[in-house]
Amino acid sequence: MLRQYIMDKFGSKKGLLRYCLDELYCRVGAFRDYTRCDTPPDRLVFVCQGNICRSALAEWVFKGHSDIEAISLGLNTNTGKGANPRLLKIAYETKNIDLSSHKTTSVEDYVPRTGDVFVCMEASHIREIKSLGYNGPFLLLGSFGKKKTFRINDPYSANDTFMTKTIDDIVYHTVELAKSLKR
Repeated sequence: MLRQYIMDKFGSKKGLLRYCLDELYCRVGAFRDYTRCDTPPDRLVFVCQGNICRSALAEWVFKGHSDIEAISLGLNTNTGKGANPRLLKIAYETKNIDLSSHKTTSVEDYVPRTGDVFVCMEASHIREIKSLGYNGPFLLLGSFGKKKTFRINDPYSANDTFMTKTIDDIVYHTVELAKSLKR
């Protein structure tokens, strides 16, 4: 029963541990700089590991709620792959979201622009983007809205319940991000 709860709410035991660690960092103020955008961005760059689940979905949702340009990329992927098949199915069935035309973009193929703001799913993505020489600004997607979370765990290998929860979370936080950036 506890194992199932962890799988449904956090995706895995490792996901629970990472979530708890990020929540601790949040409580000591480590993520304060990643919770608001002081100047309107020219373009949002949604970031996750593979650009087949989280960042792809956030890009799609954001484009439906804002006139600000948005792209997405993956830190550990090859350009040109499609979205995760389970994400495609569940997002379509639960939210009528069609990601069938999505193609991944690797961070290696990312062409930066002045005015780009990186929107990451977890703090480790911010650290990795910084290590590649990008200066930001950076945001954590889960910090937008009343139901804050400072980590949106990867649903790639998690069960369908967690995949559905992640889709719900990304839709909620992305809509809240779009509201906060209204021009």
